[in-house]
Amino acid sequence: MAKRKFDATATLDALLGPAGAGNLVSQDQLRMLDVRQLTPTPHQPRTTFTEGNLRELADSIRENGVLQPILVRTTPAGLEIVAGERRWRAAQLAGLTTIPAYVRDLDDQQAAAASAVENLIREDLNPLEEVEAKRRIAALALDIPEDQVMTRLRRLLDKPEEDPDGVRELDTAFGRLGGEKWQSFLRNKGRILNLPEDVKEAVRGGLDYRKALVIGGAGDAEERGRLLALARDGATVQALHDAQKPPHTQREAQIKAVARALGQKRLLERISPRQQSRVDKLVAELHRILVEVDEAN
Repeated sequence: MAKRKFDATATLDALLGPAGAGNLVSQDQLRMLDVRQLTPTPHQPRTTFTEGNLRELADSIRENGVLQPILVRTTPAGLEIVAGERRWRAAQLAGLTTIPAYVRDLDDQQAAAASAVENLIREDLNPLEEVEAKRRIAALALDIPEDQVMTRLRRLLDKPEEDPDGVRELDTAFGRLGGEKWQSFLRNKGRILNLPEDVKEAVRGGLDYRKALVIGGAGDAEERGRLLALARDGATVQALHDAQKPPHTQREAQIKAVARALGQKRLLERISPRQQSRVDKLVAELHRILVEVDEAN
């Protein structure tokens, strides 16, 4: 297999160093920079900045200053903000002329990784931002677009032998970041990327991601709204499970359970040959009936 264009291991080593994420923002690289000399990076994952939130941050900056320096790199065009564009915008609203910044020499791939890593070490990080940052790290490790990452991770979880180099890059990248492994990320927090937008917005606002996963399973917006209201009132994860409306019929519940089970490869691999034969016959019969109905219509 050809070597990937991006080496996640080497890049994270260069960014984080032996001590981990702290080396990304070491004190000896701290500078005070003129806000007018800075331009945003094209690698910024956040594309919109709510005016109300910016003004709230600007008010905080007027009172307390910029508590977390931004991350900047030098480019032929000048100084580029790798991470911290929101703080930069808010600082200007607050009337500041300079802003504290860590200055690093980074290429484009390193800048994209650094933006993700810097987001991961923010104190105010919400679960959705964490997942998006880790997805970016995985995309760089696998050298694929971000919108293909989760599908690729699911494939590697089932068949790691298809791309051992990719698995090794992921293991090292997530290991250098600390915390969960990429397999756990895929099974747990990574699932919030598939949530409806109204539930994602609630996560951005502070909703626990475990509650969000329960609410996101509701079939329609009205039901999700009801569950979100319960969550705002303090409902636990179990209470949200209990509050969900049951399937209309036992038949509907059975259909959902069968469809879910047929999509679980590892479950199917555990059944006996005799059971497998029965399943194959039932699936074939169901397929025949559905084809007949489809052709009749």
